Amino acid sequence: MINLIKADFYKINRSVIYKVLFIIMAVCAVTTTLVSHFLGTGDMDISSASTAALLSDAVMLNLVSCIIAGQLVCGDFENKLIQSAVAGTSGRFTLVCGKMITYTLLVGMMALPYALCAVIGYALSGEFGAPFSASVYLNILFETSSVEFSAGALLKYIAITAIMALVYAAQTAFVFMLAFVFKTKALIVTAVGFITCTFIGMTSSLVAGNNETVEKIISWTPFGKDAYSMGNATEAGTMIKVLLVAVAFIALFTCLTYATFKNSEVK
Repeated sequence: MINLIKADFYKINRSVIYKVLFIIMAVCAVTTTLVSHFLGTGDMDISSASTAALLSDAVMLNLVSCIIAGQLVCGDFENKLIQSAVAGTSGRFTLVCGKMITYTLLVGMMALPYALCAVIGYALSGEFGAPFSASVYLNILFETSSVEFSAGALLKYIAITAIMALVYAAQTAFVFMLAFVFKTKALIVTAVGFITCTFIGMTSSLVAGNNETVEKIISWTPFGKDAYSMGNATEAGTMIKVLLVAVAFIALFTCLTYATFKNSEVK
C-alpha cells in the first residue's frame, strides 16, 4: 500500500492540475480572508461581500474534492494504471485503501490555505467581520476580536482546522466511490458529486433547524452542526466526536467502494 501511495504522489507532483487547484484554493482563501477583514473594518458591507461566499471553503473544498476524486481514480482508469495494479501484486482492497488515503491527504492539502489564513489571522489579532457562510475557518477569524491570543488557543485552532479538513474529506467520500463506479467518466463524477454534496449540505441544514430529532441524527454525520460550529468555546469531547464521525465515514465509504469494485470487470 505504501508503494501505491508513493506512486500516486509521484504522479501528483508531476501533474499540473493539482498545482493549479492548489493555487486557486490559495487565491480563494486569501480573498475570503480579505473580505472578512474589510467587513470588520467597515470598508465593505455585507451585501457587497455576499458574492465572496462562493469562494469560501464550504463551497470550494467540496468542488475541488470532487474534481480530485475524478482525476485521481478516473484518470488512472483511463491510463490503465488501476488495471495494471489489479493484474499485478496489488489486491483490490489494498488499491482502494491506498487511493482513499491519497485522496484524504490531497483534500487536507487543498484545505491548507484556508487553515493558514485562519491561524495567521488569529495570531496577528486583526479585525475581521462575521462570516457570510458556514465556514469554521472564517469563524476562527471572527473570534479574533473576542479571544485573547494564547498558545493554548492557537493549538486548539490548529487542531480544529485539521479536523475540519478531515470532515470535508468525509463529506465527499461517497464521490470517491462514484469514481470507481463510473471509472473513466471524471466529468460525470465531478458534476454528480458536487451537486449531491451541495444538496445534502443545504437540505441537512434546513431540516435540522426544524426538527430536534433529525438534528441529533445529522450530528452523527460530517454534515452536522457540531462540525461547522467549532471554535474556541468548543469542548474537547465535541471535537473528538467530530473527528471520529469523519474517520468512520471515510472508513465506511472505503469498505463500500471495495464492495462495489470487488467483483466489477476491469478492462
